[in-house]
Amino acid sequence: MAKLVILAVAGAGKTYHICHSIDPAKRNLILAFTNENVFNIQRELIDAFGSIPKYTVVSTFHSFVYHNLILPYEPSIASYFECDSFASKGITTLSPPPQSIKVGSRKAVANPRYFAKTKLRHYVDDGSRYYCAALSELALQVKCRKVALVSRASRRLNLFYDACYIDEFQDFRGHDYDLIVNLAKRLNEVTLVGDYYQHSVSGRNNTGKPFAKNKTVICYSDFLDGLRKEGFEIDEASLRLSRRCAPSICSFVQDKLAIRIDSAGCNKGEIIWVSKNLDAILTDDTITKLVYQESNSFSFRSVNWSYSKGDTFDSVCVILTKNFENLDDEGFSIRGISDSTINKLYVALTRSRGNVYLIKASAFDSVKEKYR
Repeated sequence: MAKLVILAVAGAGKTYHICHSIDPAKRNLILAFTNENVFNIQRELIDAFGSIPKYTVVSTFHSFVYHNLILPYEPSIASYFECDSFASKGITTLSPPPQSIKVGSRKAVANPRYFAKTKLRHYVDDGSRYYCAALSELALQVKCRKVALVSRASRRLNLFYDACYIDEFQDFRGHDYDLIVNLAKRLNEVTLVGDYYQHSVSGRNNTGKPFAKNKTVICYSDFLDGLRKEGFEIDEASLRLSRRCAPSICSFVQDKLAIRIDSAGCNKGEIIWVSKNLDAILTDDTITKLVYQESNSFSFRSVNWSYSKGDTFDSVCVILTKNFENLDDEGFSIRGISDSTINKLYVALTRSRGNVYLIKASAFDSVKEKYR
């Protein structure tokens, strides 16, 4: 069973690569983290083949889990938890109750609404709706006559699909990641595509396996070692060149953030520091402003660093935080800055197919109130 991980850089064309690599005559399953990712994949497939190939299915990961690993096996799930009369009523996106809660200034206490993972109520709310965030955990937990549900479901999936592709795999954490690994060991052919340095960027799902153990962040080389131990072949060559970012932008990212990214030379652009006449840049709607957070609090067109993930703009202006006040110094070091913050800046710096304008926090502070 073929298992491949393709590691990409920002702007290398992960979605393009998946959609142009599939055999349209095969039964392909393409999974993504968000509905927006699904839309992008569908659009790319239409560009590649004129329409979505007849035997290709595109879905979010959680929708796939719900429809293929939960619903078909609901009687077995009910039996496993000794709840023979159980019938679900859909899904809720609300988070499951935490194991402990903090009341006022007191220490955390046991949450009376929490149920242990050995109980069905750990996975469903009081309205018999599955918690979306607990779907993978449930699929991994259940056994059907001593046979893991994942094993049973995988045999069925292999009857319907020849190949499975997972886009932006760096967005998956914890039980979702464990489920992907478990499925990969059993499915006919699995290809994961993602960018290690775009992990811990989204507003949720930023901690835990496979990018952190306890509170320690897993470095790039250890991350690759972990994938190899799970039986994956690693491809670092196919998507090592950014088709979006200009050579000077890639060189800047490598030099300042110690993240290897090379340019395919498809576009031209420069890093431009802005210290005077900031208004000319901030009022120019052709230049998208990227701010660390609270983009909706400014009157100019802006996007949060992390929310810009997946976007491409003609030119951007990145408004830096105080962590990067000395980014223009030759001796600048990322030491002491969290990996999450570094990765978010990496995302922001690699959104432009043209110029990247940079404004220091101290400079922006002098005009900030005008744009509230």
